[in-house]
Amino acid sequence: MGYLCPVCAAPFGGGEPLADHLAVSAILHGGDHEAWLDDTVDDWGSISRADLGERVVDHAEETDDHEHIGEHSHRDPEPASGLPNGIDAPEDAAVDGDAALDGDAQAVLREARELTQEMQGDERSESDDERKES
Repeated sequence: MGYLCPVCAAPFGGGEPLADHLAVSAILHGGDHEAWLDDTVDDWGSISRADLGERVVDHAEETDDHEHIGEHSHRDPEPASGLPNGIDAPEDAAVDGDAALDGDAQAVLREARELTQEMQGDERSESDDERKES
């Protein structure tokens, strides 16, 4: 089941992707997405992605359609990029060279990429440890 963004009506394939959209839009652009989050989920900046997803779906219209970012199918357990929710961001994407983004936006994207890589490393280490224990 999908949800429409309560601000811009963009379709998303679940609560967490919708939460990601709202939070990233609010952080990078402010405006209506930030105002909506401030009015609806006052502690949105300090709660987990899962908690934010659970709270925003209560205010979102359900839809059978959702955004298909990048190339993926619903049978794949994880997008080829290894990023969550079908986010397609190739490792060699030139974040710093993107003239459409200001310095703050570029810094946010760099930090997000680093955190994602750290999380992927943690997940790989845990699965390696589980295999060793078997």
